[in-house]
Amino acid sequence: MRPVLRSTVWTALIGIGLSVFAFGCKTAVVHQVPEDEANRIIAILQEQGIMATKQVDDPEKGTWRIVVPRRDAVKVWGILQEYRLPSPPRRRFRDIFGKSKLVVTPLEERALFLEALQGELEHTLESVTGVVMAQVHIVLPEEDITGEKRGEAKASVVIEYRPDPSGQAPLRETDVQQIVANAVEGLVPDRVSVVMKPIRIAPVQPAYDFVAFGPVVIARASLTTMKWVVTIILVAFIALGLFLLWQGRLMGELRDELVAAQRQLRAMQRSAKSSGASTGS
Repeated sequence: MRPVLRSTVWTALIGIGLSVFAFGCKTAVVHQVPEDEANRIIAILQEQGIMATKQVDDPEKGTWRIVVPRRDAVKVWGILQEYRLPSPPRRRFRDIFGKSKLVVTPLEERALFLEALQGELEHTLESVTGVVMAQVHIVLPEEDITGEKRGEAKASVVIEYRPDPSGQAPLRETDVQQIVANAVEGLVPDRVSVVMKPIRIAPVQPAYDFVAFGPVVIARASLTTMKWVVTIILVAFIALGLFLLWQGRLMGELRDELVAAQRQLRAMQRSAKSSGASTGS
């Protein structure tokens, strides 16, 4: 009976674990993003009342994934789309020139430099609170055979932003022109064209309302789920206790029957020996 009892206990414990897992199931909605991008996504999702966390996705590349409750997955995808997240991949100076490269032609080196410079400026502009996405395009004058530059440097910038409560943009056009012009040699602010595009963002939802559930503090939205989980665990343990009690009583009855049978067998053996002795005499 002992192997059967152990098997029953393990079955009950596995059932409890599966029940808890079913109520606390989560899913990853974003993969392979840098840590600063992951932190930004988590901050936005938590503003919308979604309990998001990050987990290491690729330790070698240093990338992360965002995990949310499965029930919020559809809502999360909508929010990320509105916020243009995750940001499109762009290379900065550390990505292009941070590692040893093979020898490239002057034309290729110029193109890589422009790509890295644009990536740095886009990253700088997007670091401003309220800027959702920035795109920067820079045109540098080419040099003729004498080394003289033909034309002037110019740039164009497109910024999508979330207006503040008063409807204002997080940056003025003159601020954007100054930021870009200061980063490009020979570029004057007047040669930087700026397009500011406000976008509609879902209103920020109230943050989680935390309540105490016994010794544990949880979000009010998870209170019902926690009650169900605790109820299932208690019911499972009560059922397991009743089953073990029944098993104990059953084993006690079988033990008593075995003792009675052993006594009867010994009595029969003594009776047989007594009959044999009487026949021999």
